[in-house]
Amino acid sequence: MNTLMSAAQPRGQAEDACPKLGTRLRLLDRWELLSLITDLRQELGLTDRDVMVLRAHLSVLPHGPLDPEKLNVSFMRVAEILGRACGMDERRFRRGETRLEQAGLIRRRLSGNGRRFPERDRQGHIINAYGIDLAPLFERHAELQELRERLEERHLLLRSRKNSISARLQAALKAFLASDTNLPDWIEALRTQLRRAVRRKTTAHEELDDIETRILSLEHAVCALPPAPPQPETVTSTPVSPVKKAADGGQTVRHIESKLKKINKRKPTPFSQCTISESWAKTLTLKDLYPLAPKTEREAAEILFNFASFIRIAQPQVLRGLALVGWEGIIQLLDYMASKMDTIAQPEVYLRSMIKACEQGDSITRQRVVPCYSSRHQRMTPA
Repeated sequence: MNTLMSAAQPRGQAEDACPKLGTRLRLLDRWELLSLITDLRQELGLTDRDVMVLRAHLSVLPHGPLDPEKLNVSFMRVAEILGRACGMDERRFRRGETRLEQAGLIRRRLSGNGRRFPERDRQGHIINAYGIDLAPLFERHAELQELRERLEERHLLLRSRKNSISARLQAALKAFLASDTNLPDWIEALRTQLRRAVRRKTTAHEELDDIETRILSLEHAVCALPPAPPQPETVTSTPVSPVKKAADGGQTVRHIESKLKKINKRKPTPFSQCTISESWAKTLTLKDLYPLAPKTEREAAEILFNFASFIRIAQPQVLRGLALVGWEGIIQLLDYMASKMDTIAQPEVYLRSMIKACEQGDSITRQRVVPCYSSRHQRMTPA
C-alpha cells in the first residue's frame, strides 16, 4: 500500500494515501460510558466497587474523547492503578475485574507471566498492549443505551400507573366522606398496601392489578350511595358596642369593622357522565385532542392528568383544583389555560390564582366558570 508523508503530521507517522471510505464510529466520552454503566449496574450484576474498578481503567486511557476503532487497553500495573480506585485492596480490585469480564464489558489480555505492558515500534508508538481491553464496552454501547431507554420508559409507565391508582383511591374516599357514610373495614389495609406499593421501586404490575380490583369494588359502592342533600350555611354577626377610654375627652370612639368574609365550604360533587359530556362539549382545545368525553371517573382522571402534563401542571395541582372546583370546573380551567399557554409563564401559579378567585366569588375564564353560592347552589358552576 502506498503511503504519503504529510507535513502536518509528526515525524515517523505515515498517512494512508488511499483512505477507506465508509462510516466511522463516533467518538465516545468516557464519563458518559461510566454513567451508563452506573445506571445499569443492577441489571448487569455489578456492585459499586466494580464500577469503581471500571472508572480506574477508563481514567488511564488517553485524554479526550475515545475512538472505538483505536487501541483502548489499560496496561498500568495493578500496584499503580489502585490509587485511582481510592486505595482499594488488590484482591478486591482483581475480583472486580473478573466480574466486569463476566458481564461482558472488558477482556483481560495478559502476557504469559501475567504482566501488563505495551508493545512499541521502532519510533516508540504503541502498536499493541497486554492488560485490560475495553473494546467490549465500546461494542456494547448502543445495546446498553437501548436497554437504559427501555428501563426508563418502563419506570415512567409504572410511576404513571401508581399516580393514577392513588388518584382513584383519593377520589373514592372523598366521595364516601361527602356522603357521611362509614368507610368499609378494609380501607385502612388497602391504603397501607397502596402506600407501600407506591414507595417501592420494584413493585410488580400484578400487585397493582390487585389494588385496582379492590378500588373498583370501592367505586361501585360509591356509585350506589345516595346523593347528599345541600346544606346551606348561615353566617350571624355579633354587634360590637362602642368603647370609651379615660383620656378621650368624653368622646365616643367608633371602631370600623371589616366585613365578615363568607367561608364557602362545599362537598365534592359525584361524577356525572351527563354533566361531564355537556361540559366537555363546551371546551375549545380539550375536545380537539380527546373528541370523546370520558365515561368513567377513572378515564376522566387519566385524560386530565395527561392533558395537564402537556401544559406543565403537576398532578397534585390538578387534584387540588378538582377538590375545590369539581369536575366541571377543572375541565374548563385546564381548557382555558391551554388556549392561553403562549402568555402564561408559570402555569401552576396561574391555576392557583384562578382557583383562589373562584373561592372569593369572582367569575373567571371569561364567564365560563361562575361561582354560585346561593342557597340553591353550593358549588362552582360552569357557565
